[in-house]
Amino acid sequence: MRTSGILLHITSLPGASGVGTLAEADRFIQFLQRAKQRYWQILPITPTDFVNSPYASPSAFAGNTLVIDAEQLCSQGLIGTETLLASKHARGNDYGYAIQHKEAILREAFANFVKHNPPADYADFCERNSYWLGDYALFCALKKHFDGKSWLEWPDEDVRMRKPQALERYSQMLSDEVDYVIFCQYVFDAQWKQFRSKLAAAGIRLIGDIPIYVAYDSADVWAHSELFDLTPDRRPNWVAGVPPDYFSADGQLWGNPLYDWEAMRKDKFSWWTKRVGKCAELMDVLRIDHFRAFDSYYAIKYGEATARRGHWRKGIGYDFLKHIQDSFPQLTIIAEDLGDIPKSVLELRDKCGLAGMKVVQFAFDGNPSNAFLPQNFETHCVAYLGTHDNDTTVGWWDSLTEQQRQTVLNMTGLDSGEHISLELIKILAQSRAEMVIYSMQDIAENGTEQRMNIPGTLGCWKYMAKRGDFSLKNAKWLAELTVGANRMED
Repeated sequence: MRTSGILLHITSLPGASGVGTLAEADRFIQFLQRAKQRYWQILPITPTDFVNSPYASPSAFAGNTLVIDAEQLCSQGLIGTETLLASKHARGNDYGYAIQHKEAILREAFANFVKHNPPADYADFCERNSYWLGDYALFCALKKHFDGKSWLEWPDEDVRMRKPQALERYSQMLSDEVDYVIFCQYVFDAQWKQFRSKLAAAGIRLIGDIPIYVAYDSADVWAHSELFDLTPDRRPNWVAGVPPDYFSADGQLWGNPLYDWEAMRKDKFSWWTKRVGKCAELMDVLRIDHFRAFDSYYAIKYGEATARRGHWRKGIGYDFLKHIQDSFPQLTIIAEDLGDIPKSVLELRDKCGLAGMKVVQFAFDGNPSNAFLPQNFETHCVAYLGTHDNDTTVGWWDSLTEQQRQTVLNMTGLDSGEHISLELIKILAQSRAEMVIYSMQDIAENGTEQRMNIPGTLGCWKYMAKRGDFSLKNAKWLAELTVGANRMED
């Protein structure tokens, strides 16, 4: 069935708390309904790293507590009105402000929470999430105790290497902080369930995103080091990235430790199964970032300064993906198959019956057979003008030479570049792709200044929509386009 949706991360919702939160979700849900959209796509919802990237989280399971709705905590009596008002003075996206004030809010909420008996569902939450929650909470408490240092640099070797006596000693010594972290995750979980209920009532499905790798400085690697390619003292042997490509002349040195797939196979992929299971709780559709690594992945020796020197290795392949699909038949999976993709990746994707991705900004090399041209799309795909890693369509257009612009016009049949993002949205909507996703920046005709991410650089993830972007005018325009393109059903 033909359908469509909008890409907008939770932290990009407009608000005055430094980053968007679930408090602002209702307004966007209303916009999606008015615009007759059936999907809302977000980025990973796990905690961000020190440069605010959601793709290098300290946990593959935890929720990002920055998106917690403080107004709801106030209505529950867990924080005072003064505390709530004090957290709402940021202009635009300001992670530093958000972190500082959300910390103060959650500390106050926790202090009030422990004064009473826990709610009936608290013990159930802890039990359902026991496979990751305790390790993550202790990891966070230890990070705070050791002044934010990476677990590789913790001065106590026994706890770094997870000696049982050391774990028990620190668990008791840091019990208050461990309980605080668990409380924060409980609040996120409760609010996310309410958010999902609102989406379901509105007939909107949520598309989430899972990075294929996890950060080295994470609870997952610390707690499950046997599942990663590490030295005996638990330093990475090889790390992940991609070779030089369209985005970067030096490639991208991500630095994530590589999986020990044979160890995971012996464990019947237990950690991965639980990870995807958590995603299935949080979302309806799962986009797997860097899908090609299941077919072949790039290994860079730990300590290299760039990703130029590395080599490809054979990935885990079909058996693992079939196991995941069989374990979660209710979860629709999208394969991010962009970049320099060999035929074997496409064969693996098709063998699993997964939809791949098309990005129109990659279409205009002058080749009429380019697979990213809308007229060349296969039906079973998810199509975009650009993803979170691309420039906005207006910014992309402004960066082109006159000759390149003429190529775009010639290959799309457009007369000019006026309202280029809206005109290309129209073409995207009319394509044969069964699902199309528009970025909120393109609907709002934003320029480069509203770009979400530039791969391989710092200072990203700051895009925040404006309330006016969710106008009745924009909703009506998109609704009429959706009806005309026959994208009303999913």
